[in-house]
Amino acid sequence: MPECELCGKSMPRLKKVLIEGVVLNVCDSCARHGRTLKKGEEKYYAPGNPSIIRERLRRKDRPVYRDVPLEEEEVLAEDYSERVRNARLQMGLTQEELARRILEKESVVAKIERGEMHPDRKLIRKLEKALGIKLTEKVTPVRVDRGKAKGGALTLGDLLSMKMKEERRG
Repeated sequence: MPECELCGKSMPRLKKVLIEGVVLNVCDSCARHGRTLKKGEEKYYAPGNPSIIRERLRRKDRPVYRDVPLEEEEVLAEDYSERVRNARLQMGLTQEELARRILEKESVVAKIERGEMHPDRKLIRKLEKALGIKLTEKVTPVRVDRGKAKGGALTLGDLLSMKMKEERRG
């Protein structure tokens, strides 16, 4: 019997649903997380579709940020923009002076301080060295034993449920 690609339940019938730009075969209860596709419409979202490939290539250069780490890792601190600004002010530097020290444009420093830009690893190291601060934090993965997939693994459905609960709280 086929399994829902979102929650892992074995179901006799699944629906093709578009969720976050991806076509998934899901059960009726998970179908509410996306838009049910009409017959033939899934061809547009096929992995070989040129417009989809162009979009993926365009996104390829962007840094990837995960809300849930898969293993212990160093991630950019949530308050990185405040840390950069406070350290720069304590050193008595202007944005322009800091930009010159790290060989970047002043607009890059301004965007980082406003939180509009997430610096990549290379830029993080340059900022940490120039300002004598730490912009990353060690994050350990959240252990969730609610998975319905084989072996009790965390499923996409579990992640969606966690995110929805978090949004309701905040």
